[in-house]
Amino acid sequence: MADAPIRSSPPLLVEPSAIVVRTPNWLGDLMMCTGFLRALLARFPDVPVDLIVRQGFEVLPLPQRGRVLPYDRREGPGAFGGRLRARGYSHFFVLPPSFSAAWMAWRSAVPWRVGFRGQGRGKLLRPALRDDAAPRSRHLALEYLHLLSLWGVPAETPPAPHLPVDEAWCAAHRPGELAGPAPYAVLAPGAEYGPAKQWPLAGYGALARGLSAAGVRVVVVGLDKDAAAAAEILAGVPGGMNLCGRTNLAALVATLAGTALLVSNDSGAMHVAAALGRPQVALFGSTSPAWTGPLNARARVFYRGLSCSPCYARTCPLGHTNCLHQIDAGEVQEAALELLQPSSAAKTGD
Repeated sequence: MADAPIRSSPPLLVEPSAIVVRTPNWLGDLMMCTGFLRALLARFPDVPVDLIVRQGFEVLPLPQRGRVLPYDRREGPGAFGGRLRARGYSHFFVLPPSFSAAWMAWRSAVPWRVGFRGQGRGKLLRPALRDDAAPRSRHLALEYLHLLSLWGVPAETPPAPHLPVDEAWCAAHRPGELAGPAPYAVLAPGAEYGPAKQWPLAGYGALARGLSAAGVRVVVVGLDKDAAAAAEILAGVPGGMNLCGRTNLAALVATLAGTALLVSNDSGAMHVAAALGRPQVALFGSTSPAWTGPLNARARVFYRGLSCSPCYARTCPLGHTNCLHQIDAGEVQEAALELLQPSSAAKTGD
């Protein structure tokens, strides 16, 4: 029996004919990958680019040139990947660092599956890139951009996020309570990752009262589980609005698109505001702004950088969360009021 012919591998720098991107599961990471998506579209201006997004995220107007494919995690990555085989993609960019994301790409049988190795993913990717930088030593948006380095895209400056919404889209999704010309400030006290990322409610409450005294309408956003905390924050705040659990994702984006200011922890809301270019104050505790800080010229970041920070833990391993308790409400209010001044827009290039 004759030996089977040896098939030589195609050259490494193959120009794509159809691209699919597995985007991250976390809202904040999804916002940070929009800079990568814009660079991808610019590098391959004539190539269709489809996006795989976590189910529920398909309502967002993300940068793409094709279809948005919602992924229900109950289906499983292997089954979903198998359904992609007939779509004719030449390249699959794998942004999440998980094994399951690489497994989805492998099951799709797309010839080129571009991602970073790690977590046993090496044999599932082609090529499996090595990231020589120390973990979390550079901004996550820059990590994503490095996936395009094989095609000559420079990865030196983290690309700014961008969410292309217009007023018509926002008007269709904005909660009715926010109708009218009066400006409002949004507080987002939650953090889905865990309490080690959450500034104390007492700080948010003092800030809410200070903003209200300055004539600013205060709105608190979050999930159903954040409603009680929001009520505590808004105690003694005339006209304060508790929208926790009352906004879907599209309504949250529309709310943030119209806000005069967002004050939040390191969270998805923080990155949405950055992608919209809204003025914001970001409060960091267990995580590092060097890795996931808001890429927004109109952002003010508070981070104490204690000897125990960043720990990236969901709850404080030392039981005190000093990294957040040491951020004073007075200095946060001062930064917030400065950003609310009309002159601040000119300072930040708006």
